[in-house]
Amino acid sequence: MGNYLDQRGRELQQQATMRALETTPSGNSVPWRNPNTGNSGSVTPVKTYQEPSGQYCREYQQVITVGGEKETAHGTACRMPDGSWKIKS
Repeated sequence: MGNYLDQRGRELQQQATMRALETTPSGNSVPWRNPNTGNSGSVTPVKTYQEPSGQYCREYQQVITVGGEKETAHGTACRMPDGSWKIKS
C-alpha cells in the first residue's frame, strides 16, 4: 500500500514514523493524513528493547489507508550511533 502514496504521503508517513520511534511511548499512535489525497495512517511503537550490543531497538505497527483500503504492517527499527533510527525490517 505504501507504494501507492505520493511524495507528500511518503514524507508524512516518514515523519510520523520518526516521531513515533523517537518520543512516543509504546502503545500510543502517531497519526498522519495527507490533505491532498485523503490517504492516512498511523505508526504505533509496540515494544522497546536493547540488543546485547547495547543498541536500542523498537518494534512498531504501521497502518496505511489508501482509497479506503487499509493495510497493516510490522517492522523493527534500531537507533544508530549518530542518534538516527534505521529501519531493519
